[in-house]
Amino acid sequence: MRYWWVNQKQTYGHEVPGGYLWSPKRKSNGHRNPFYEYMREVAPGDVVFSFADGGVKAIGLIASHAYEAPKPHEFGAGTIQSPRARRNLSGFDGS
Repeated sequence: MRYWWVNQKQTYGHEVPGGYLWSPKRKSNGHRNPFYEYMREVAPGDVVFSFADGGVKAIGLIASHAYEAPKPHEFGAGTIQSPRARRNLSGFDGS
């Protein structure tokens, strides 16, 4: 079991209630982002601390390995492009 800190801004309100974490695999310019790379290492049973609005707002357990998934429609249009990765969560508890 490993522990992960996830900084969430606009995505917190969708990801926590939806029971998932989602991230692009690369920046919009095609370059790598170390934070996106770390997300590929998350594994079932790992603990995630969700930081948003200045504090830890939720704690969850990872329920699946990363897998390809389109950008969630609830995120709306934006600059985040494919490809992306998603992980399912279980037991997310927070406000």
